[in-house]
Amino acid sequence: MAQRSKKLHIIRIALPLFLHNGYKGTSIDKVVRQSAVSKPTVYNHFQDKAALMLAVIEHWIESNKPSLPLKANAQALNRLIQSQWLSSDAVRLYALVIGEGWRFPEASALFWAQYDGIWRKALTYISNRSPDPEPNPVELVLDQQLMLRLRQL
Repeated sequence: MAQRSKKLHIIRIALPLFLHNGYKGTSIDKVVRQSAVSKPTVYNHFQDKAALMLAVIEHWIESNKPSLPLKANAQALNRLIQSQWLSSDAVRLYALVIGEGWRFPEASALFWAQYDGIWRKALTYISNRSPDPEPNPVELVLDQQLMLRLRQL
């Protein structure tokens, strides 16, 4: 396996481990076992677990960029929120960042700025251009939707 593909392989294996076991519950040894690479290989690509988490979140964000229309009514906006912004993996990642983000501050800051922040801006933009007569306070609606989904975990 080439260097770049090994790194990507490790990142792809580490994501579900972090999502299901949490940051503290995911050891480098677990990543090594699941990815079937050696521990030196993991450390060759990632300085430590926080660097691996940063790479995982960077890759995840890149793979989950908003794909949004310029205009949408409230119903369409709600479907976008549920299907894209608050996908199952996204909600688990929110829970991980909220609960353990202090353990990986650089990756946590990236998540808030490049995922949450971008989605909120995009959804606010769409909502402000909605044909619905009564616009909702978007931030409040988004926070309520997120909290609802987090409670379902």
